Amino acid sequence: MNEAVLLIYHMDEARTAALKAVAETFGIRTVSVGDAEGSVPLGLLARAGDPMKIIRESALRSGRNGKTAAMDEEMIVMAGFQEQTFRSFLSALKEAGLMIGLKAVLTDENRFWSGEMLQTELKAERSAIQAMKER
Repeated sequence: MNEAVLLIYHMDEARTAALKAVAETFGIRTVSVGDAEGSVPLGLLARAGDPMKIIRESALRSGRNGKTAAMDEEMIVMAGFQEQTFRSFLSALKEAGLMIGLKAVLTDENRFWSGEMLQTELKAERSAIQAMKER
């Protein structure tokens, strides 16, 4: 069975702490991914024993040391969640008042994507849905 992991992107410290507290009640491991590390593949971060080592190595190799334009909104990626944990976790977020506009589940399709790529895709999907609603 896979360990449940929550990747957290572009979130301030107070909201990150609140999100981590909710995740902890479900035994979910959390990984805070800095904006400068948005280019690291999702699957690599979710499955790594030491994701912070991967983040540090990626930053050194890429020479990035600041925020990227693509990582400008809060986003979470859920990996290895069982269905009941998934549903309960989302309910707990709502109860805690933690509304996060961009949420995704790690899949075989997106595991090689970077956080930047996923955020761009999620924003495009949201815009398309909003445009359809306005028709």
